Amino acid sequence: MKKLLILLLSVALIAGVLGGCADTGQSGLKDSGGNQYYFYYTNQEETKLQRESYVPEKESPQDMIDELEQKLNDRETSGDYQALFPKEVQIQSCVLDDTSLLVYFNSGYTSMGSTREILVRAGVVRSFLQVPGISGVKFYVGNTELTDSKGNPIGTMDNSSFVELRGDDRDAYRYDTFTLYFTDSTGEKLVEEERSVYYKRSLPRERVILEQLIKGPMEKGHYPTLPENTEVMSVTTSDRVCYVNFSQAFSDAALDIPEKTIIYSVVNSVLAAVDADKVQISLNGQDDVSFGENTSLYNFFGWNTDLIQDKE
Repeated sequence: MKKLLILLLSVALIAGVLGGCADTGQSGLKDSGGNQYYFYYTNQEETKLQRESYVPEKESPQDMIDELEQKLNDRETSGDYQALFPKEVQIQSCVLDDTSLLVYFNSGYTSMGSTREILVRAGVVRSFLQVPGISGVKFYVGNTELTDSKGNPIGTMDNSSFVELRGDDRDAYRYDTFTLYFTDSTGEKLVEEERSVYYKRSLPRERVILEQLIKGPMEKGHYPTLPENTEVMSVTTSDRVCYVNFSQAFSDAALDIPEKTIIYSVVNSVLAAVDADKVQISLNGQDDVSFGENTSLYNFFGWNTDLIQDKE
């Protein structure tokens, strides 16, 4: 039995690129209904977001979408804060698609530098997620979905898509797009979902992938494979084998889907992004245990193509 290296990582992923966010203008706090809304700016150095509380004129979803779109396009400033959008960027339209908001930008969006683009993206997503009923935001430039530097679609974003980014340590963070494997409605097939994440460089890619897998899917027709209370106790890769150590919840709270779907959701998600050929899974440091009724974890699991649902 291999002894796993326990990696004690206490770095927390913090939703939103909100290093140094300031709350000013307390008169803008909502007194009725207990709701509080914010509008986002950047500092003069364009290194971090700033926010101020504000009161929307109306709180119906469409009215709030229209108002936020207008405020962003008007490039509002406040005190020492500058507008979130540079002068060349403008929202052309916003389309509500169930619980996702599709935001269409003009071509000027692609002219932004990487740091400013991150701030704009985070500020827009954070702004529209305040609208009741919206759980995700997807960007388009013209009619083309926004992609990363490798040409991969950014996909639907929510608060978990961003981590804290301060002007003095932004080089400590990186941005990656991962392919995660969830399941379809039958639980029998794995479905691919692209997810783009900013995270601290000190975090192993394997851990980021597994934590995103635990968060669950963001696309319609995709279903979770891991219990949301599962913890990644440790993860390390050595000699082209990735050793994953989950908490007992991985087994005790396992979802009612086939064991192989759960196992290969983890295996394929990890192997798609790291330099490894096999994955070994353990529970609380023990790998000579069974998972469910038919699967021994005392095993090395390789890539599984047969379970992946064909793309239409």
